[in-house]
Amino acid sequence: MKTNAKSVRKKARHRNTQSKGLIWTGIIILALAVWVAWNILQPATSASTSTGREGVQVGDLAPDFTVPTLDGGEFRLSEQRGKPTIIFFMAYWCVRCIPEAQALSQLHQEHQGQLNIIVIDVDPSSTPELVEQFKRAANGDALTWAFDPDFGVASSYQVNALDTTLILDTTGVIVYRDNVPSTYRTLKGELEKLIQ
Repeated sequence: MKTNAKSVRKKARHRNTQSKGLIWTGIIILALAVWVAWNILQPATSASTSTGREGVQVGDLAPDFTVPTLDGGEFRLSEQRGKPTIIFFMAYWCVRCIPEAQALSQLHQEHQGQLNIIVIDVDPSSTPELVEQFKRAANGDALTWAFDPDFGVASSYQVNALDTTLILDTTGVIVYRDNVPSTYRTLKGELEKLIQ
């Protein structure tokens, strides 16, 4: 009988040890899963350091480009360094692009002289008159309006949706990129990290 009681206690201790081991294994697996999910699901909205390479993703140095502007001039990206720069890709007929263009106009007014904003129409059929209509709807008189007549800039920046916005820091590194409309609050939050 004593041997049987010892055997039962020994089995119980063994099960208890196994249970503790399984619990710790579960905790470790759960912690790893949370860590992986956290790193994967983090929105690509900011970068603290540059990758040092040219590219079109957050952390990359934005490739230089030159586009014709609505006022008959040219906009060259590399000449804008020293201030944060926002690049907004749209088309004159894109109604859903208007709210973000309005948000950019408001941000420009709030941070006059502290940032560059370029709005690029990517539709090859666009005309100055059509862009002017969009500009009025967006209250965007103070913004720089430009054309991407051969879709070259949009293609090199891998733009596959209208309403794509990039924010570059003062050195030309991309710190924010979206492919869907961004709200005024989101854009303002990203800018406040750059403008002190």
